[in-house]
Amino acid sequence: MLEIIFAAVAFVGSLIYFNKKSLQISVWRAMGISILIILAAIALFVLTGSRFMSIIIVPTIICSVYVSTLYREMLTRIHERQQKLLKQREG
Repeated sequence: MLEIIFAAVAFVGSLIYFNKKSLQISVWRAMGISILIILAAIALFVLTGSRFMSIIIVPTIICSVYVSTLYREMLTRIHERQQKLLKQREG
């Protein structure tokens, strides 16, 4: 039950944080960093012999929100650029 609460708080908190912050990193680099963070969390979980799955769940949720926010921003910029080019062709 505690892990579900931690996961929900991590999800909502990371959504709030990453939506307010302007992110200036490529999606591919963000995926690489996320993979490294998740691997580090798994290694920490294994090396400490922990029973708390939130050691893996929380960083995974934060990293997934981070990458999806970057991807959404990238798609928004591409869409805005296409709309701008379309208006220039018509006008």
